[in-house]
Amino acid sequence: MRWKSRAVAFVICFAIGILVAAIVAALLGRFSPKQREVAVATSPCATADYFNSPEEVLAALKDPEVSVRRNMRSRLLLRPDMSTVYYDYERDFNFPERADRAQLRYVQLDDSPDQEALLTFVRFEHPLALIFKKKSCGWQLVGALSSWLRFEDYPYEDWLMLREAIEPGIRQLLVRDSYGDANSYTRKARLLRLKGDALVQVAELEEETIKPVSGYHGSDWGEVKVRRVNRLLFAYERKGEGANIGIDTTEEIIKLDGAAPQYSYWLESDGSWHASQSNWSRRPATRVNLLGVSKTVLWWNAQEGRFR
Repeated sequence: MRWKSRAVAFVICFAIGILVAAIVAALLGRFSPKQREVAVATSPCATADYFNSPEEVLAALKDPEVSVRRNMRSRLLLRPDMSTVYYDYERDFNFPERADRAQLRYVQLDDSPDQEALLTFVRFEHPLALIFKKKSCGWQLVGALSSWLRFEDYPYEDWLMLREAIEPGIRQLLVRDSYGDANSYTRKARLLRLKGDALVQVAELEEETIKPVSGYHGSDWGEVKVRRVNRLLFAYERKGEGANIGIDTTEEIIKLDGAAPQYSYWLESDGSWHASQSNWSRRPATRVNLLGVSKTVLWWNAQEGRFR
């Protein structure tokens, strides 16, 4: 009888132990998510999305160590960020080349109290711009943009410009793109505005087009072109007059004469001079006939958030 009472006591204690363990596990499962949420809520800055300063980013992009540049580009979500056993060969596209012609500027891009940081550089013949905004946790990347420049002279000195187009003291980004082929050329400009934490396009403007003359079949048809040039005049809102963009247009027939100019440039990435030739659209030209001069105005529409 004694062994039976001991067996019953063991079973009862074992069942009580299992019950207690289940209750403790349930309580931990119930409260641990809340504890994790509290931990996250109390440390919102524990993330790689913030940088100590734009100068830190600039220094990393120009650092002689390839691993430093790779890590920074990975944080910026710029590619390539692959790892490799090879050294930093400047002409290998699998490696993050040092940023060329890097420039850091502090500009007022919105109506927030602090200025934004604009970091521009060129890499592998492609210009890049990074926009950082100061937050309570540090500097955050809020915009990254590039440009398609099919026929411009490297290293694209004027691919990005700042313009006061809407309010005084607040700049917008004027980004140029160009494209074409052996017979035609077009250069356009996109006006981008920083709204909150995003870049918004508020206008697309044509700056220059060169194309063949329709219906012309002379022996020099490849040299005779129609060229239209638009001169852009930005005027922010003042004296009761709304913000606007004036466009002075000149359209003419030209004849190309002579070779495209040669130019040279220095690359910081390899420490040497390079020679190249401009696109055919830069060839000297003489006016054959003036087709017309006109003026149009685009006005800022606050409701639509764009120029019309």
